[in-house]
Amino acid sequence: MVYNPSIDYSGSGMPRKTGSLISKKFPDHANRVWKVTTAPVLEPVTVDEVKIFSKSEYEETKEDTLLEGFITTVRLAAEEYLGMAFIEQTIQMKMDYWPDIFICLPQPPLISVTKICTLDEDDTETEYSSGNYYVITEGHPGKVILKKDIIAPQNTDRDYGGFFIEYKAGYGSEATDVPESIRNGIKAWTAIVQATRVIDTKNPPPEAKIFFDLYRRGTFVIR
Repeated sequence: MVYNPSIDYSGSGMPRKTGSLISKKFPDHANRVWKVTTAPVLEPVTVDEVKIFSKSEYEETKEDTLLEGFITTVRLAAEEYLGMAFIEQTIQMKMDYWPDIFICLPQPPLISVTKICTLDEDDTETEYSSGNYYVITEGHPGKVILKKDIIAPQNTDRDYGGFFIEYKAGYGSEATDVPESIRNGIKAWTAIVQATRVIDTKNPPPEAKIFFDLYRRGTFVIR
């Protein structure tokens, strides 16, 4: 057997590879950052629906504005908990590099992809032809997939955040497009917040969690 200095022969006698194979540390979220640029135009539930769900006998409207704020806060927390978008919203994602022939898009369900661009250091966009890729909206998460023998977007003008995808996500534009279990979870959580004036945005209460967990899936990582 020829001695190889890059192999550690100690221990059990079996050769073990040593050394660093990857010199670059991948950033958090595997090079992607995203944000909602067009928020939903309505919430999945209404104030009256929360009152009915909680069997509240109070009919005054003086706290309705406060309750509307609770609904929005709970919806945002529920989307974070499930890693999903409920009502149609526009999301923009930037990446440092193009990772593969397909890309999973955060906050499913995916409705459509508006555009894919490369950005220079002045944020000038160069659009990547939509004829180079197709979109699968049915998956969880949805995907952008390059067609066969197509060259991925290239960017030599910018090292970080130089790849840009804009897309729409959510179940639809109407509250009733959102599954009833998710809507009931939002109602339950909002009713508890209304009663206690306390919210832990990272941990839904059990009364809401039982509804949300029907739609909770494993996490995914974009490389």
